[in-house]
Amino acid sequence: MVYYVEYIFAENFLIDFILLFITGKLLKKTIIYRRLIISSVLGAVYVILTAYIGREFMTYFIVKFSVSVLMVMIAYDSKGIAANLRTIIVFYITSLLMVGIITALYYLDYDKLTVNAIVCSIFMGYAALHFFFKEIKAKFEKHNYMRNVEITVNNKSKILRAYIDTGNELTEPMSGKPVIVANMECIKNLLSKELYEEILICCKNGKNSYENLLNMKSDVNLRIVKYNTISSIGENMICLVPDNIEITDDKNNIVKTDAVIGIYPGRINKKDDYDALLFKKLLELERETNNEYVKSC
Repeated sequence: MVYYVEYIFAENFLIDFILLFITGKLLKKTIIYRRLIISSVLGAVYVILTAYIGREFMTYFIVKFSVSVLMVMIAYDSKGIAANLRTIIVFYITSLLMVGIITALYYLDYDKLTVNAIVCSIFMGYAALHFFFKEIKAKFEKHNYMRNVEITVNNKSKILRAYIDTGNELTEPMSGKPVIVANMECIKNLLSKELYEEILICCKNGKNSYENLLNMKSDVNLRIVKYNTISSIGENMICLVPDNIEITDDKNNIVKTDAVIGIYPGRINKKDDYDALLFKKLLELERETNNEYVKSC
């Protein structure tokens, strides 16, 4: 069988260019086409030299790996070892997935690998990787927004697993304090039995029971906060004013905040990953606290 140099060059150049382009898209890097072209030319020239010179050392893994690393570094000028390593790993994952899809299409198409099959494999691979990286990013961001919240009321404490909801901008109108929405069952031990039962009645009967609740003799300070949802307007939430709130992240950084606890009768999360929703302003408070810590050091 006769192979033409220009055909081999064009084929490898195109494949390398697409793989590098997809790698950049998945990592949301700035794509400079001139750098991608130079990198793809390097990959194509390496294949031609390997095929026509035929030196055994050029097929060694260390040589192939070195060329691929050089291609990635030319295409994307990532700063730092970790950034370069991440780019190289994604490039190899993309390459292996494309090879797997092309091989599967090759056998499904009765050993006839067409241009359509290669194009289909590229789009299928990109779609699969895009979905995969999107899921990983979502889980990573969710993990970064998880906190432990310790609520203290009348010398009673309860630690909840909470999630920072950037859409939660609810505040208590009298004081302007932000509202942390918590599952009622999870803070049950902070309330007396009589108060807990009265809150349950209010949640079932609505506005008619709020007056009895507020007039009830209790050592817990209560508030009624109005809020709107997508499906309804003018809803009411029973809130308690705690003595102290401490929020701790995974690095054991502690933020003390002044907020009220909104009591929600149902589950906060279907998967029960967390029991409370924190407020958006907490992100700013954490940045301020970290900046003060850095200055003190």
